[in-house]
Amino acid sequence: MIVLKTQGLGKIYSSIGNVAYQALEDIDLQVENGEFVGIMGPSGSGKTTLLNLLATIDSPTAGHIEINGVNPSKLSDKNLALFRRHQLGFVFQDFNLLDTLSIKENIILPLVLEGIAPKVIEQRLQPLAQLLQIAGILDKRSYEVSGGQKQRVAIARAFMHQPSLVLADELTGNLDSKAAKDVMDALKDMNEQSKTTVLMVTHDPFSASYCGRIIFIKDGKIFSEIRRGVNQKAFFQQILDALSVLGGNFDDVPITRF
Repeated sequence: MIVLKTQGLGKIYSSIGNVAYQALEDIDLQVENGEFVGIMGPSGSGKTTLLNLLATIDSPTAGHIEINGVNPSKLSDKNLALFRRHQLGFVFQDFNLLDTLSIKENIILPLVLEGIAPKVIEQRLQPLAQLLQIAGILDKRSYEVSGGQKQRVAIARAFMHQPSLVLADELTGNLDSKAAKDVMDALKDMNEQSKTTVLMVTHDPFSASYCGRIIFIKDGKIFSEIRRGVNQKAFFQQILDALSVLGGNFDDVPITRF
């Protein structure tokens, strides 16, 4: 089953003086249910633009997107907000947790807003918290826990409403190597346990090595694609080799290594 499909997807921005800038061009992409897909490319390659389009934060100027067969650009603002809330989950580099709420309250907030029964919320929360190893911090505030714990909380929040697609943006960018490994282990476990499709933008080859496949973007176009075999370490080296061919600037983000 195809969860995400783009055809001829493009985005043109107009800068000062109405000079057109082609950020993305002719992106054809298919992601099946349960896949864990990484998007990589040099700075300015179009990764963030692609993520914004898939997240329905921005609208394409060419082509279209389908998520579970629905084209979000055809929806009214009200229905788009509902679609985003029900179908998509988000994990950001900066966590985006509310300090005024407890860890538990941050995680369950999407379901509370939906009016889901407390019993159902608790039934979803406890297995999630155990799997992500955050059961012991549910009553703490976000400023009382580590960066790695915050990101695992953000992952729990993204999966809590059982979305069709989770979009992750540089989720290990603010973490040290151990915390990054813990977070990627957690995200991979969630992907495998829930069979939820995950699409992750990252600069880090180590984080990317957790994916089942990597799509490389250069100058707004799909440049190449590689798939993972059995060995994660071999895939990590394959990613490094692909990046050396791709070229561009990857120096702005620290690379975690085995």
